[in-house]
Amino acid sequence: MSAKQDNRNNRIDIKRVAVYALLVAICLIVGYLENYLSISLAAIIPGVKIGLSNAIVLTLIFCGDTKGAWMVNITRICLSALIFGSPISFLFSLSGGIASMITASVLSRFKSVSAIGTSIAGGAMHNIFQCFAAMIFVGVGVVKILPFLILLGAICGAFCGVLLSLILKKLKTSKVF
Repeated sequence: MSAKQDNRNNRIDIKRVAVYALLVAICLIVGYLENYLSISLAAIIPGVKIGLSNAIVLTLIFCGDTKGAWMVNITRICLSALIFGSPISFLFSLSGGIASMITASVLSRFKSVSAIGTSIAGGAMHNIFQCFAAMIFVGVGVVKILPFLILLGAICGAFCGVLLSLILKKLKTSKVF
């Protein structure tokens, strides 16, 4: 199989696959390092992380590669659960990841919503849907902390949104892409 296949229905762009693989690797490394940074947050609510790897996925969305963002994010979630997590953490991450991706994919199309606003909404939706997933295992009592989780998701989303804005600004001035 060559780097680019001529068959239009089965075309593989090796450069794109390599970039996605690199982005997944970066997301996994950032997520691993983030576990150590988020220890103080985890003391409040177990499993809470800032979600810095989401800035990488959001960068793909804001650069117009929503399909690539989905591939990178789903791959990251699966590999992260296999390497660092458990089946339950996989379900929590997947539910939050899908919800935040849908939110970001929709909001990024509106010029009136900034990268920071999109990231804030994505962070809040991530935590809302993780709470719904937690209800399956813990029960409806987990809903009591939902307002706190929404606030925490918005704060973490704002942090990731600022990082995203810096990345996008750098990409505009860079001649790499």
